[in-house]
Amino acid sequence: MKILFLSQIVPYPPHGGVLQRGFNIIREIAKRNELHLLAFNHPDVLKTERLVEESKAVLGAYCRTLEYVDLWPKRSEFHRYAGYLWGGLSGLPFSVLAHRSLRFRRAIARIVKAEQVDIVHYDTLALAQFRDMAEGLPKVLTHHNIESQLMERRSGSESGIFARTYTGLQAEKIRAYEMEECGKFDLNITVSDADAAQLKTMVPGLRTAVVPNGVDIEYFMSDNGNSAMEPALIYTGGMNMYANRDAVLYFLEHIWQKIRAEIPGLRFYAVGQDPPPELHKIAEKDIGVVVTGYVDDIRPYVTRSSVYVVPLRVGGGTRLKILDAMAMGKAIVSTTIGAEGIDATDGKNILLADNPEDFAARVVTILRTSDLRMNLGREARRLVENEYSWGTVGKRLQEAYEDVLDRARAKRGDWR
Repeated sequence: MKILFLSQIVPYPPHGGVLQRGFNIIREIAKRNELHLLAFNHPDVLKTERLVEESKAVLGAYCRTLEYVDLWPKRSEFHRYAGYLWGGLSGLPFSVLAHRSLRFRRAIARIVKAEQVDIVHYDTLALAQFRDMAEGLPKVLTHHNIESQLMERRSGSESGIFARTYTGLQAEKIRAYEMEECGKFDLNITVSDADAAQLKTMVPGLRTAVVPNGVDIEYFMSDNGNSAMEPALIYTGGMNMYANRDAVLYFLEHIWQKIRAEIPGLRFYAVGQDPPPELHKIAEKDIGVVVTGYVDDIRPYVTRSSVYVVPLRVGGGTRLKILDAMAMGKAIVSTTIGAEGIDATDGKNILLADNPEDFAARVVTILRTSDLRMNLGREARRLVENEYSWGTVGKRLQEAYEDVLDRARAKRGDWR
């Protein structure tokens, strides 16, 4: 089948979160289909022309055609703050306004007509505004998380009254947009059963399919947690994302010293792009805190660390970072929110803790108990091999596409 894949971001390089999912989904569905990619370019991700061309060369191996459109709020600081202001004054969410683009709309119409597309994949809620550009075609909408829930949680963790108020209002606008738009698609794809259930409470009768996040089990190979070169903890995630930034600062302010009191000489690796100034200040005063910034390959840092920590307080969907760590056979301590959407079992393949005292105690227990550390890592690897390889995920998405297409053909009376 011919698929037009609309993406909120160019899915390259495939390092973390939506980039990783997008890249691997494209790679998998291109094995069975003709794929056409239309994506918004974020100049803070593809920072040079060389990277742009590199992305086109790599993604071009999977896509019959590909085209990028610049995301306007990323053009400058002025554009970004203008977007925030518009998002405050408008009845629509900022995320929807940020993706307003006449060029994107025209490109959809042109590709649909020129390539005789069979199905259109909208890879985030904000792209639902372009639904009318593919009139008459089957459409699927992906939810990487429940956006309104994510924003609501962020609002609850903001300390400043202005940020808390703004994000709270955005959460309300996003929820209204979800309720208005989701029912207009032939299928809503979520990454977890919990997300699907929540969408259905907002829009009764909604047709959904769960296509979870995945992991490259050959790239992230398991060593069963045995080769940690030092007593160290690690968290990975781009700190340009609020949830990751909040998680690292929360960990260092409320949990880290409790662990260090029990395990002197311990290190903590904070790995991810755009670490905030507050984090650098902490690292300047504490030699045990190592801030790497962006790295091309997280595996050496994960390998040398004993425990992977996920102290997330804000989030939705599922965290690919946990799946990557599980594939490497790492013992993991996470908050319940951090592990949402993953079919993990507390005490078997992960340890869960939701307050600083319990979180610290569980990390200390793993550091002091090598058998527990190895068993958690072994069971974590087994889980992702069985449930979360990208090959398995790709097959589930293919089945969802085929079901949507079959129902559309039946509706038209077309049984070809």
